[in-house]
Amino acid sequence: MAAGSAIQIPSRLPLLLTHEGVLLPGSTMRTSVDSPRNMQLVRSRLLKGTSLRSTIIGVIPNTSDPTSDCDDLPSLHRIGTAALAVQVVGSNWPKPHYTLLVTGLCRFQILQLLKEKPYPVAEVEQLDRLEQFTNQHKSEEELGELSEQFYKYAVQILDAVRLEERFKMTIPLLVRQIEGLKLLQKTRKPKQDDEKRVVAIRPNRRINHIPSTAEDEEEEEDHDDVVMLEKKIRTSSMSEQALKVCLKEIKRLKKMPQSMPEYALTRNYLELMVELPWNKSTKDRLEIRAARILLDNDHYAMEKLKKRVLEYLAVRQLKNNLKGPILCFVGPPGVGKTSVGRSIAKTLGREFHRIALGGVCDQSDIRGHRRTYVGSMPGRIINGLKTVGVNNPVFLLDEVDKLGKSLQGDPAAALLEVLDPEQNHSFTDHYLNVAFDLSQVLFIATANTTATIPPALLDRMEVIQVPGNAEENVFKFKGNVTYNCVYTRYTREAGVRSLDRKLGAICRAVAVKVAEGQHKETKPDRSELGEGEDCKEHVTEDAKSESISDTADLALPPEMPILIDFHALKDILGPPMYEMEVTSSFVSV
Repeated sequence: MAAGSAIQIPSRLPLLLTHEGVLLPGSTMRTSVDSPRNMQLVRSRLLKGTSLRSTIIGVIPNTSDPTSDCDDLPSLHRIGTAALAVQVVGSNWPKPHYTLLVTGLCRFQILQLLKEKPYPVAEVEQLDRLEQFTNQHKSEEELGELSEQFYKYAVQILDAVRLEERFKMTIPLLVRQIEGLKLLQKTRKPKQDDEKRVVAIRPNRRINHIPSTAEDEEEEEDHDDVVMLEKKIRTSSMSEQALKVCLKEIKRLKKMPQSMPEYALTRNYLELMVELPWNKSTKDRLEIRAARILLDNDHYAMEKLKKRVLEYLAVRQLKNNLKGPILCFVGPPGVGKTSVGRSIAKTLGREFHRIALGGVCDQSDIRGHRRTYVGSMPGRIINGLKTVGVNNPVFLLDEVDKLGKSLQGDPAAALLEVLDPEQNHSFTDHYLNVAFDLSQVLFIATANTTATIPPALLDRMEVIQVPGNAEENVFKFKGNVTYNCVYTRYTREAGVRSLDRKLGAICRAVAVKVAEGQHKETKPDRSELGEGEDCKEHVTEDAKSESISDTADLALPPEMPILIDFHALKDILGPPMYEMEVTSSFVSV
């Protein structure tokens, strides 16, 4: 087939009647065949034919084949498309039928219907030069598939013989096809040629003043969001290395279609980078006198720990760029290690964030996951900085002695970089993949013992022993509460948790006694009273007693002390766990 030579189709063509779609020259269509005449055409012409000529058929649109051979043919559409049958697939389910894949060659006009059975054959006149389409290589993706709502427009294009008429009908249809291609971008990755073609046609749409659709508005909103995100990146105070990485990612984001999974991952990464407090910090309160009063009000004893906090404040007054110390409070459970960390943050005027490390056995919890993994996220350190919104908070690493180890790595080894003042100024999370400065963070670790902490990690922390509470200073005395008997006979622990529960049980028992005492009433016996005035006086006194009882419900408990001897204490708390002589036989509450 040399370029420029006209190729003629046969003057007689068997006709395939279809109403499912319109086959245009140069396009491909898949159609189902199940009517009697069309089935006979496939069996006699396509399946038994041995030459290329036998595979050329005429496809007539907008015409239904009768369901019975006895029925007459309906009026045929005047213009049809000569097609080449590329593939024939047969099936018997749910009923016998064939599926044809045909490619349009050129248009023809029906001159005369020669026969109707067993399948229609007509004498046709070719309307197009065939080489115009055989030299073009347009795939199904480039032309797009016509939906049902464009069926009538496709028939009009097929009927238009003059080129000018075809252009007038085709341009509005192409505009609608562009909208369909934009929807396809959400379900599959478009080719570069498709992207360029859509971008090239968009200016024409603006010239024709075609109203924008909901998809256009959503795309414009997403584009505006990307522009705002880029503006936030450029105005943020992130490091030069992080800014370079973010600008590179934002360029990739602009070129990505929203249907790609990587689009959401890249956008979440950039939003995290913007939200991180690169240079945002709180101002420390360095007044030692006020800090001492605040620490004394929150915790009793713990003089060594308070002294270390005050020393840090004093040095900070003399040196502004002091790196945050890394403290480790070691002591028995219940002595106040966790609560004193919150008090330190309150004293310094910093944000507080607690990270529970008990049972953690994956180093990704500290360093984060790489962005190549599905569901990747930053580690707890970076996520905590995002939560507090400043770069100098107080981080409490709780139960650091209970870290585990598994096939996913050793989190204790990952903490070596976090808790090293010489390295944490450039801490690199796997998710961020850029350095972040942790030198201004005040890290406080808590542990019950140092035996299970790796030596390399223990060497990076300043260990402060928090001793167990002695009998004389379990907590600060308040009011007239005496607890020696409870402590010596029922708890004898280093902390105060069991003691707090025992004292709570005593107070609840006392509350029940007080509540019952307010509702007790002593009423006289009615049989001992006379009738007449005596009865009236009794009614009056009874009414007065009821009014007094109503006001007693709202009154405060009596101010007289309630004495609980050892036997009452035994009824409330049960038999003592430890036998020991007590100097006083009463517990005053």
